[in-house]
Amino acid sequence: MNDGPEYWSARTAAGKIAAGETTARELVENSFARMDRYDGELNAVVLRFDEAARSAADAADAAVAAGETLGPLHGVPISVKEAYDMVATPSTWGRDARRDHRPDTNSPVVDRLVEAGAIITAKTNVPEHLADWQSNNPVYGRARNPWDTDRTPGGSSGGSAIALAAGYSYLEAGSDIGGSLRNPAHYCGVAALKPTFGIVPMAGHALTDNLAEDDIAVCGPMARSMDDVALGFDTMLGLHGPAATGLRVELPAARTPDLRGARIAVCVEESLCAVADDIKAAISAAADAAASAGAVVTRDIELPVDSDHSHDVYIRLLRAVGADGADDETFAALRAVAETGDPTDWRTRVARAQTQSHADWLRADLERSNLRRAWAGFFEHFDVLLCPVAPTTAWPHDDRDRFDRTIDVATAGGSTTIGYYEQLFWAGINNVALLPAAVIPGGRDRAGLPLGLQLIGPYLEDRTCLAVGAALEAELEGFVPPPLGS
Repeated sequence: MNDGPEYWSARTAAGKIAAGETTARELVENSFARMDRYDGELNAVVLRFDEAARSAADAADAAVAAGETLGPLHGVPISVKEAYDMVATPSTWGRDARRDHRPDTNSPVVDRLVEAGAIITAKTNVPEHLADWQSNNPVYGRARNPWDTDRTPGGSSGGSAIALAAGYSYLEAGSDIGGSLRNPAHYCGVAALKPTFGIVPMAGHALTDNLAEDDIAVCGPMARSMDDVALGFDTMLGLHGPAATGLRVELPAARTPDLRGARIAVCVEESLCAVADDIKAAISAAADAAASAGAVVTRDIELPVDSDHSHDVYIRLLRAVGADGADDETFAALRAVAETGDPTDWRTRVARAQTQSHADWLRADLERSNLRRAWAGFFEHFDVLLCPVAPTTAWPHDDRDRFDRTIDVATAGGSTTIGYYEQLFWAGINNVALLPAAVIPGGRDRAGLPLGLQLIGPYLEDRTCLAVGAALEAELEGFVPPPLGS
């Protein structure tokens, strides 16, 4: 691994600042230098805070000199996804209609990171409306994968993953409703946690000022290691707003501190979504490493839910969120597609979910309850499920209409072509049940592209995902800098 300060862990960087072995100003300057050197090609950063970050770094260094009590991220340069509200800065979600949007308050996640001592140097790129697995939009343009700039970095936290992989940032705040934390981590070779729904505030990360948070969606941390992901999670964790008046989040400790005795179920593929052989091989190799370290590994398990039914419930609930705030004209157009389109076509399927009746949504929510019950039973026997993040590694940029896109999955039989939306399966099996999932770097495919491993855990047992992820990460290669960012 690169020994330069840009690839220190966030925890190491904070420790060196506190010990006087480096300064916050030095690390901030190094972060900006990395952006200057690489971001013209990568386009991960959409807004820089040069003056404010330098001022904050000088204040952080003065606090060290004065012997003041320091937060866990004191002086550490980080970046945040563009969709997070920060006072007087753009929060466009990559949408033309929001070019002039300037919030007058910060997201609570932003406030918590700053209160922990972090220095926000930049905001990072996203897809339009945060609604794609590539990060391209009419406001900021296309973000590019640092391992191969002709390929996607993922989305919607694509710029976030690039900033980490290219050494701009030590920690990132991202978000996830359809794999938006996990697939960028997978495509760019970094780590992430999709928390249990509802335990990290979504306020200040929304298109409307509404006390009710969007179903399924979560905010969460990204970093280059599980240890730093855990540090970010501890910083972001906790309720906000009226609920915080009398409620607290107290998560259980990890079921196991390491791999000895950890009960790991392994699923490398499902008939509903083909998976590339290189990804299946990486999962099998990780399972071997876990078993050698003392884990109880059960391979080729059957999921506790019917895959087709689970995915259908997920799509109905997910796409209901996608219609939130649609104006009358847009809603009418969606309803026309829902009523006249081919019911087997994804465009029609999505439109039907977006225009479903409240009664239909309630039925889907009840079906979700049954899925959650099945997963709870599963996790009585296992601590985590090890499975793919996505069916392939990063694929070439694709500007076709999303409903017309396809992805080629390399398998022993040659190549299987799947529809673009089929890759949602691996994001949805836990999201529909509101479960946490960690992603750790899992090596590279035969083309040299990075890939991740997904660890799904029990409801509210995020710390088990983090602990098992960190222990498994230690048995593997871990983060490797991309050629462009090294």
